[in-house]
Order: sequence, then structure tokens, then C-alpha cells
Amino acid sequence: MSHPAPADPAAPAHTEDDIRRLVHGFYAKVRQDETLGPIFNARVADRDHHLQLLCDFWSSLTLGTGRFKGAPIPAHARIPDLSWPLFQRWLALFHATSAELRLPGLQAEVDAMAERIAAKLWSVWQDRAAIPSLPDTLPDGLQPYKDSPVFTPENLPDALKAAHSTKAGTWGLLKVHAGVLRFVLDDAPHTQVVLTAGQRVVIEPGLRHHVAFELPGSFQITFCRKHADT
Repeated sequence: MSHPAPADPAAPAHTEDDIRRLVHGFYAKVRQDETLGPIFNARVADRDHHLQLLCDFWSSLTLGTGRFKGAPIPAHARIPDLSWPLFQRWLALFHATSAELRLPGLQAEVDAMAERIAAKLWSVWQDRAAIPSLPDTLPDGLQPYKDSPVFTPENLPDALKAAHSTKAGTWGLLKVHAGVLRFVLDDAPHTQVVLTAGQRVVIEPGLRHHVAFELPGSFQITFCRKHADT
């Protein structure tokens, strides 16, 4: 009596059809969205071809098929007038679509991938665009004396989420290690920046500010003060 072959534990728990349903469902939402729809519809002439490219893209990422040969990052980086809220809307629609598939394993995998893609695209776009920024290099004559813990969404103190400042004479250099972090100045010039992995911002003494994670990640602050002989 023959027995069925055991299931391959390394085999993915989803199929090409699942990927197709994800892509088609997501971009149906995008096309109808009042914010993202005009951006998408103005730039995609052949929707069927574009959807097939996107199916190939997600199939390559999740199933390892290697079918996708394009370069999405430069194409998205050339779109003018992008903003982080547009990426947030993109992610909200994506997460809603992945949840509708009722495949928890696939949902967790593609949601994490989508967040990493959004962070990378935003980072590249910032490099090409003239958007408000804050200093990322400390003034001369300062020396580090202490590093904060590595903060994540799980251990970020409430005090850092509300307006606060460093003590007199203390500067900070905030460095984002992963994810996406919003840094907001609560005092003039009231600038805010959305930072991704590898980006930094200088915290001036006495200037009130707060932070918030836009996407899960981590950051650390190096505290500095003037040399004793300066």
C-alpha cells in the first residue's frame, strides 16, 4: 500500500494564485483611491502589463522564482511631489489587502516586505529631493560622553514621545538604525523630518522636540558636550 509523500517543510505555504490575488486586489484599491489613484493612473498606460510585472515582483520575493528583472526604485524616485503620508496611505491599502487573503503567514511576510520597500523608496526619494531638513553634523568642539539605550517601539519612553529638551550644554546626535522615525521640533523653526536607516539629526541644547516611530525600527542618541578647554 502506497503512502502519500510527506509535505516539504521548506515549501512556501502560498501559491502563485495567492500572489495574483494580492497584487490585483491591492492595485484595484490604489486605482480607486482619491489620493493614490491619480498618481498611479497618470503613469501606468498598460495596466495589464504593469500588473504582470508586479506579480512577477512579489513572486520573486516570496516564492524565489526570479522572474522579475526590473528596477522599481529609480522609477519611483523620479515621481515628483512624493511625501511620507503618501507612503503611509500605500501601506494602509496594502495591509488591508493582505489581511483580506486570510493567509496569516503570507500576510506577515509581505507586510514586512512592504514596510521595508516603503522605507527604502522614501530614503532614496529624499536623497533626490529638496525637502526641509535639519543639521546632521555636530558643531566642532564637542565630544561624546554617553550613548542612550537602543530605542525601539517596545521600549521607547513616553517622555521621548512628548515635547522635551536636553539639559543646558548637552547636544545629541540621533542615529536611526532601522525602520522609519519622525523627528519633530516643537520650538521654532518647527521643522519635522521623517528619517530612515542611516540618517541622523542633531539635537540642540534646550530645543524642545519629540519623536515617533512611523514604522518599527530602532535608533540611538549619542550625547555630547564641549571640551573642557574650549
